[in-house]
Amino acid sequence: VEQFGTAISDLQGQGMQGLVVDLRDNPGGLLSSVCDMLDRILPEGNLLVYTMDKDGNREEHYAEDEDSLDLPMIVLVNGNSASASEILAGAIKDYGIGTLVGTTTFGKGIVQRIISLTDGSAVKLTVSHYYTPNGNNIHEVGIEPDVEIAFDGDAYYNDDVDNQLQKAIEVMNEKLGAADGQEETAETAA
Repeated sequence: VEQFGTAISDLQGQGMQGLVVDLRDNPGGLLSSVCDMLDRILPEGNLLVYTMDKDGNREEHYAEDEDSLDLPMIVLVNGNSASASEILAGAIKDYGIGTLVGTTTFGKGIVQRIISLTDGSAVKLTVSHYYTPNGNNIHEVGIEPDVEIAFDGDAYYNDDVDNQLQKAIEVMNEKLGAADGQEETAETAA
C-alpha cells in the first residue's frame, strides 16, 4: 500500500495524465490492503467492496480518503488475476472510471481465514463471499474485461512485444486524445 501511494504521488508530481495498472498474474493479497489502494483512487464515501457471510451478515468497506484520481485508467487483467486484484478491477469497472483490458479474471470471490491448531497445523476456512460495489459475486465466474485480447506468447518471447500492454497504451491514447483533444501519446507522456 505504501509503495502504491508513493508511486501515485511520484507520478502526479511528474504530471501524470493517465494510469495503467497491471494486475496480470497477481494472485491477490489482503482485503485491507486493496481497500487502502482503492481509497486512494475513488472519492470519499464510495463503496469499495462488501463481504457477506453464510448468515447474510454484510460488512461494507468505503473510501475514506478525501483524495481521488480523476484521470483515465486502464487495468490489465488475465486468468491469473485473482482475489484482491479482482476487487480492485471490479471496483474500477463498476464505477466506470477505467477500462479493463486483457482476459477474464480467475474468479476467487471468497474470503478465507487460516485458523491455527494446537498441534501446529492449520485449517483454511472460507468465512464469506465478497461482492463488487454493484453487487456482483465473481466467485468461479471472474470479471470480463471491457477490451478482450489474449496474450500473444510468441510475440512476447520472440519479439519482446507485450500485445496486451500495447493494446492498453492504444486505449489510453484514445482516452487522452478524447479528453485533451491532443495527439500526445501515452508513451510520450510516460
